[in-house]
Amino acid sequence: MNWKYAKTLFIAVFILVNLSLIVIYVDKVKKSHIHESKEENEVNFKQEQIDLPRDLPSVDGVKMQLLTARSNDFSSEGRRKTDESSVDDGARLKVDVKDHVPASEEDSEPLKNYVESSVYDGDHFRLNHIDSKQATFEQTYDGYPIMNNKKARLNFTLKDGKAERYTQSAMKTIEPSKGENNDMKQVISAKKALEALYYNQYLKRYDNVKLVRLGYYTVVREPNVQVLQANWEITVQHKDKIQTYYVEAISDNPKIIKE
Repeated sequence: MNWKYAKTLFIAVFILVNLSLIVIYVDKVKKSHIHESKEENEVNFKQEQIDLPRDLPSVDGVKMQLLTARSNDFSSEGRRKTDESSVDDGARLKVDVKDHVPASEEDSEPLKNYVESSVYDGDHFRLNHIDSKQATFEQTYDGYPIMNNKKARLNFTLKDGKAERYTQSAMKTIEPSKGENNDMKQVISAKKALEALYYNQYLKRYDNVKLVRLGYYTVVREPNVQVLQANWEITVQHKDKIQTYYVEAISDNPKIIKE
């Protein structure tokens, strides 16, 4: 037997085994550091005594992109029926509700049914707020509301538990904005949006988060055209006031707008 050759081979195998073990160890250390880093960046809202809604919306697999929307012209609609009239050069439609549909906080179903069956594009409007005097619906796109937008809104005047009239504005054409960088992107989680508020000092110790919802918010506003961006709408009860924030939902470094 060639002992010199065997010895060389043994040393080579020993070195390779040790190198493999070193590589495995370094990989585990890196993964450990990444895991620790993620944990360090997470906000412990309970420890900060920040109250959150019990169930935050899930966005697993939800992807969104910039949209371009054009206002609907109600001029022809207003001329067609005697109980309808257009105002603001056709930007809004005013309608008297003939049968005074029942509407209340306790039972909003009759009003929802009326909107779906009798209002222009009614199946794309969702109830956002109702009290004894008014009810507000928001226009939606792909199931998500166009938030805080007076040009995509339906307002009912209520009296004695019935709807008397409504004013409507709407977006007629909503489509993905043109551009090379407007691919569908994964929406960040509601928790990441809340953490963005916290790290930017909008959300502080003892605050109470009242509402978290996903939708579209206007980032470019022209007379008849708007650019809509996916945003988290977060309403926070501070010590002495309630404040609403809009957090960009398709960016790892989201911009924040304070309303």
